[in-house]
Amino acid sequence: MASSNDILEKINSLKSDYYTENKKNTFFKNNQKFDCANTIVQQMNKTDLFNSIIRIDENRLLFNYTMFKTIIHPDIYLDLIELIFQQNDTILQTHNVYDVIVDFKGLTMTGVERYKGFITLLSNEGQRNGKNFLQKLGKITIVNPPFMVANVSKILLPLMDKCVKEKIILG
Repeated sequence: MASSNDILEKINSLKSDYYTENKKNTFFKNNQKFDCANTIVQQMNKTDLFNSIIRIDENRLLFNYTMFKTIIHPDIYLDLIELIFQQNDTILQTHNVYDVIVDFKGLTMTGVERYKGFITLLSNEGQRNGKNFLQKLGKITIVNPPFMVANVSKILLPLMDKCVKEKIILG
């Protein structure tokens, strides 16, 4: 398995090559970002890429948004979701609960909009698979929350069910 630094270096090189060949759009960036991500995935080991997005540390599932946004595109949503569920299964073989730590460094409102299809599919697949992952979820820690998350949480957290609200930690 390649190191995180090697993976990031290769991704940045491929991304730079892509935008050298394809002038970066000022508007209508979503399709271009997805095309760039697809180009990167086609030229690298998908397992290494996925393992740079999500990995296990004891009973914690660590999610790296910076890597996610660089390589994710709709064609691989289900593959990554399958890995997430496999990682949950692995943790739950030896632990009663799992925690999630999400590093949201670099998240923007346009990113939220761009990846809402992934979130919707993840939620739908989670409900469909019947493994009750939400009931086995301990805490969700959000690291490097963007300014908007901190502001929105002030509005939404008081409205959430107590058992869900208690699971979310802004770090």
